[in-house]
Amino acid sequence: MASILTLETMSLPLRVLEEDSSSSSSFSSNPTDAVIFVGISLVLGIASRHALRGMRVPYTVALLVLAISLKLSRSKSTDIAEYGTHHRLGKIGNGIRLWANIHPDLLLAVFLPALLFESSFSMEVHWIKRCIIQIFLLAGPGVLISTFCLGSALKV
Repeated sequence: MASILTLETMSLPLRVLEEDSSSSSSFSSNPTDAVIFVGISLVLGIASRHALRGMRVPYTVALLVLAISLKLSRSKSTDIAEYGTHHRLGKIGNGIRLWANIHPDLLLAVFLPALLFESSFSMEVHWIKRCIIQIFLLAGPGVLISTFCLGSALKV
């Protein structure tokens, strides 16, 4: 049986970037703006990692604290994803708007493999050997128990 493939059946779920008429004149969706925002974010991340080199604070915790402090410093902004988009930041604000409207599956497909590789590459093998029993207990029965508890709590 030959199946008929049309453009409608092959289309991927895309998010339409909706802008109100007041901000559409100041916002043009240029893909280079998204790349500029990613480049600035990477530079800030590298600078944070370099500044935290001698400290015992985990890198991810420091980035979380940095992001929360940025959010609290701009208390007028109501949504953390919209930070900087209404403050006339130009290309950086356009990049933030582009990344705020990206499809979540695409975001996971792009960044999750790199994050997993970095985490696994920085692991120490002797630490894993020392904690292998706890790892298997949390990965197997621990996940099943938490799934059952969460499911029963949400069922009620």
